[in-house]
Amino acid sequence: MAENSESRRHPRYSVTDISGNVLYTSGIEVLNISVDGAAIETARRLEVNREYTFRISYKDISLSMKGTVVWALLTSRVKKDTQYSVPVYRAGIKFADVLNEKTEALLKFIDDNREKKTGARLGGIRFNIANAKDITVDVPRKYSVKKISLSGMLVEAEYPLSLDDQYDIELFLDGNAMAIVGRVAYCNKTDAHLSQYDIGIEFVGLTESDKELLQHFLGSLEDE
Repeated sequence: MAENSESRRHPRYSVTDISGNVLYTSGIEVLNISVDGAAIETARRLEVNREYTFRISYKDISLSMKGTVVWALLTSRVKKDTQYSVPVYRAGIKFADVLNEKTEALLKFIDDNREKKTGARLGGIRFNIANAKDITVDVPRKYSVKKISLSGMLVEAEYPLSLDDQYDIELFLDGNAMAIVGRVAYCNKTDAHLSQYDIGIEFVGLTESDKELLQHFLGSLEDE
């Protein structure tokens, strides 16, 4: 059913069984890396066979790469400050699109930061990296959609989002995955005892194809 009000630009519809992911940028520790892939450690679990976006920011290098998790396992590490063991996840990543200028940029990063300098050719050889903090991964966290319109949506999640911040978001509609940017309009905790939040998200700069997909989906709700 559509909701209308004078303050809303577009009618808003209540929905069920619609979900997506907010993509959090998380720091990772690179155990070793080559132009083909990497072995990493992270505090969050990565799903085998899922593709993630990895980003390198180093000096004048700003590199974004797609990589698929080919293996993953849960292990532990002793924290230096407490001596307690904490769970960490290790994963093997196969890069998918490191070609041409990306290869050159990645080789420069590896050569500048590898811990053991050798005269060996870098391609295909794995190296330990000193500046592992310079690499991050976009980790998805799930949400469920409660209401949606052409300009935004109300979602339910088990985590808060920062007011007015913008996030990269996946939204799954009719078997399609929309990659959008959303601004957090409000975030309210709905249960004092549980980690449960209602979050209002405004769509920012939808592409024409995503707008058409969303309009078609909303049109199907009007017909019901």
